[in-house]
Amino acid sequence: MTDSGGGPKRAARGSGPFIVHTGDELEVYFNEVAHGRPVGFVASAKWRPRADVYETADTVTVLVDIAGMDADGFTIEFSEGVLTITGERQLRPRQRSHYHAMEVQAGPFERRLRLPVPVDPASMMAEYANGMLEVRLARIPERRAGSFTVKAR
Repeated sequence: MTDSGGGPKRAARGSGPFIVHTGDELEVYFNEVAHGRPVGFVASAKWRPRADVYETADTVTVLVDIAGMDADGFTIEFSEGVLTITGERQLRPRQRSHYHAMEVQAGPFERRLRLPVPVDPASMMAEYANGMLEVRLARIPERRAGSFTVKAR
């Protein structure tokens, strides 16, 4: 069975927003039943927060969706065209709770983004508000490789 994109189609039960896929049910089984982990648990060393990258005529802006942090909890570096944002979101204190789902990631994270245009690293500014980290860098004219000649008038 394949979908219109040519890939395998997952069997679904239910309708509308309540469709349940067999693969999702297996994730629940392997995480919660077999391993005692809540649904959505990811056992990786570092996780990747979601990010948007967009440009205007003057700037490149990176927005990272990362609630529950303090502004000083981020390390933001730019080197050789790559913006790297790292930090660690702490676990909320548990009170002997039994989680049924665990989708809010905690622990160390890293996001590396190659910026699409040349920027001035010295112009980098960052602001964290309302769970969004915004990093702005000024665009610079693209440097062209090779040699150029001009005749004097």
